Order: sequence, then structure tokens, then C-alpha cells
Amino acid sequence: MQRLVILNPFGAQSHAQWANGLARELPLAARRCGAETTVDVYALPGRHWKWRMAASALALVEKMSAAGRFDQPVDAFIVTDMMDLGQFRAALPSAFRSVPVILYFHENQLTFPENVEAPPAHWDRHYAFMNVSSALLADAVWFNSHYHKRTFLEAIPDFLAAFPSPRPLNAVTSIESKSRVVPIGLESDVFEAGASKEPGIFGAGPPVVVWNHRWEYDKGPDEFYGCLQEAVAQGVAFRLAIMGQQFGQIPAAFDKMKVEFERHIVQWGHVDSRAAYVESLRSGDIALVTSQHDFYGLSVLESAAVGLHIVAPDALSYPEHFGREFLHKRVALCAAFVSALRAPQRNLNHPLKKYAWNQVALETWEALNGH
Repeated sequence: MQRLVILNPFGAQSHAQWANGLARELPLAARRCGAETTVDVYALPGRHWKWRMAASALALVEKMSAAGRFDQPVDAFIVTDMMDLGQFRAALPSAFRSVPVILYFHENQLTFPENVEAPPAHWDRHYAFMNVSSALLADAVWFNSHYHKRTFLEAIPDFLAAFPSPRPLNAVTSIESKSRVVPIGLESDVFEAGASKEPGIFGAGPPVVVWNHRWEYDKGPDEFYGCLQEAVAQGVAFRLAIMGQQFGQIPAAFDKMKVEFERHIVQWGHVDSRAAYVESLRSGDIALVTSQHDFYGLSVLESAAVGLHIVAPDALSYPEHFGREFLHKRVALCAAFVSALRAPQRNLNHPLKKYAWNQVALETWEALNGH
């Protein structure tokens, strides 16, 4: 019996979907391999990300202790990039400090783009170093995409060179030697929605353009707004479904879109229910992706799985997921979007079954057991 503990300091969005999916699917994958495993998840709410990075290790160790988790053995901890791994090991009871720790990178603060609307404080470099030091201290390091792994490792030398001596030696080699890519699974509901023949909830009319990302600067709301303006300028009709969660400061582009495209809007704001979200998503036609940053792209993959026409940059993690016909140079993205509006296509059979949770859980089980 393998006993795993997942620690999720930022229990929102893809972080929560990842942890809950593994807890549900890993025991099933283990059984298919003739083994048994248990998975316990301890999480904190998905807010105050800087405080989560600074103190979540202490809080989660206290949470495990209060639950009596240290009364039983643990074979491995799986933690995320939102944790200071050195602090975590030190906070563990002494009998658990030698238990292997796997560090999962959903994102990282070293290559996360700067917010042009609210520049980060100079000392924010500390969080990037926390990611690097945690990777050095981990027994294994998993990334959600090859793009994420490559850009993180490539950025380390110049980043460390800015610090005074002594600096960590052979950091890239050390981290790379224990790294691999393990994706996040897609829930079965998006595949089922993609196969549905029922009419969508938005009814007949012009194509529905979908935004299902966070309402934040790094997802490219200004570029999204600009492409919508281009469609209007060319006289091409569309409707607009803006979903996704809001955190803190909302980029100005959203207020502009709400006013300027009022008559186009069929959905505005976060959809709380998962079932209602999937139904709204499958009722769209085109997913226009303008992100400046996406280490994995779960929301884009969900859009593709329900059958939307993807119009995305030929950059970031997207070439790992989609064929070239759906990817475009950024300078040509708006033109490709307008062309898609003129001749929308659905159910384009993106090869995404490899991201179904039953496949991803098996891949995760193999990674856990050295295959």
C-alpha cells in the first residue's frame, strides 16, 4: 500500500482541479497496475498568493497534525510551487523529514510576466528564488508542460547571476536531472459535452466568442479587446461569452468591452456551477486565445475538448496541444480570428484524449514509481 499526501497551498482553479483529480484517479490507476494507494489532500483557499508562498508550509503541517495524519506513515508528499519546500521539511515532525517530496510546478515566479498595470515590488525576486531553492531541495520536480520546464531551466543562470556570491552551484543540472513533465488531466464532463448533439443555451445567431480565463493582465485582455474591435471594424458579427474568475485588480479592458460590446454579450462573469460552466462553454463557437503567459493552458484545453474552434498564438505551451492550423503568429492573430468568425467550425477532433484523467493518472503513477 502506497500512502500519498498532496499539499495544495492555493486551492483554486487548475490547482484544485489537479489535486482533486489526482486524489480521485490515482487509486484507480494504481489498481489497474496491480497495486493499491491512498491519497489524502490538504489545501488552503486560493487567495493571498504571496502569503501562501511565505507561510503555507507551516499552516499545512499544522493542518495535518490536527487531523492526526502523522499518526500513520507517509510514502511521499506531493507539493506545489506555492510552497517554500525548505520551510516545509523543517516544519515536519522529525520522523517525516526523510519522506520524499515531489514538487509540482503549476507556474513559477521566475518566468511569470510582469504586470504592466501594476509593476511588482523590487523585493518580489524573493519568490522566484523560493521556486529555485525549492526545486533544488525536492526529490523530484514535475512540470505541467515541456514549455514550462524549458523556460524555467533556461532562466535560472541569468537569474542567479544577479545575486552576490556564494550562489547555488550546478543548479540547472541538479534540477534537470530529477525533472519530468506530468500534465493536468481534463475532466470527463468536457469530453461528454463535446460529444453532445443538443443545441447550446445561447440559441441561434452569430458565432459566440468565448473567454474562460482569469480576468488578469497576463491572459491578454487588451489583445482580446483589440481583436473584437477589428471584427466590428470589418463588419463581422459575433456574440460574446465572458467567463473566468476575477482576482483583485481587474484590467481596464473588461470595463471597456462590457460597455462597447453590450449588445453582443450573452454571458458576462464567472459561472459558479461546474455543470453550468461546461454547458456555457460548449454553447460557444470560437475560443480566441490572446494570452501572454500560459504554462499549461487548462482553460484552452477545455475549450477544445467541448469542440470550440481554437484561435491561439504559435507560442507558449500551445504547440504541445494543437496542430499548426489552429496556431498563428501574434501579428496575424486578429486576422485569423476574423476569418474564423466568417466560417466557424466546431468539433474539430483535437487529439486530447491523452489528457483524459484516466490517462494522466496512469502517467502520474508511473512517474511516482520510477517508470
